[in-house]
Amino acid sequence: MELTYTVQGADGKEYGPVTTEQIAAWIREGRVTSRQSVRRSDMERWAPAQDFSELQPLLPSSTTVAAVAPTGPATTNDASAVARLKSGASWFYWIAGLSLINSISAAAGSTWRFIVGLGITQIFDEIGNHMGPGGRWVALALDLLAAGVFVLFGVFAHKAHQWPFIVGMILFTLDGIIFLVASDWLGVAFHLFVLYCLFRGYRACRAARSWPG
Repeated sequence: MELTYTVQGADGKEYGPVTTEQIAAWIREGRVTSRQSVRRSDMERWAPAQDFSELQPLLPSSTTVAAVAPTGPATTNDASAVARLKSGASWFYWIAGLSLINSISAAAGSTWRFIVGLGITQIFDEIGNHMGPGGRWVALALDLLAAGVFVLFGVFAHKAHQWPFIVGMILFTLDGIIFLVASDWLGVAFHLFVLYCLFRGYRACRAARSWPG
């Protein structure tokens, strides 16, 4: 079985397990230093990277280590991935915001709507309109709850948590079915586009969580 390595980053988080080739790449990029804690798959304890004979030829000299520590991601690819992560996470805020604008319009008795937003809030609004003025405010409260969930997803997604992307994509897919049943193809197209953006954010999030330092 091939040996793998787990690295303890400067933020206290664990990154890995990764192959010898991957940790070698991290060393070359300056993300893993001689003193950084590493655990090999055949070991139970942590040890400095310099204690592993197979990594020693890859590590810089002690004087160089002092100059580069502490470590951190600084490559162009990393910056691009972070931008994709934040762009994807921001869509949760757009979903919540546009849906709330539609809901406030409905509560005010207006028929004006954005063509984008959540389908479930539009269902709440339609039911509320048939219940009279009181029903509209009940619908608005439910709309605020639905929007709040997506805002919460956005907050945690910006912190590079994977779960809000996964749960958010599932819920947004189910919401898209509402437009599909209603044959609202513009709404379906919008949902597909946003799902693509969320998926790109999710992939970037997975990459971000694999960086040590």
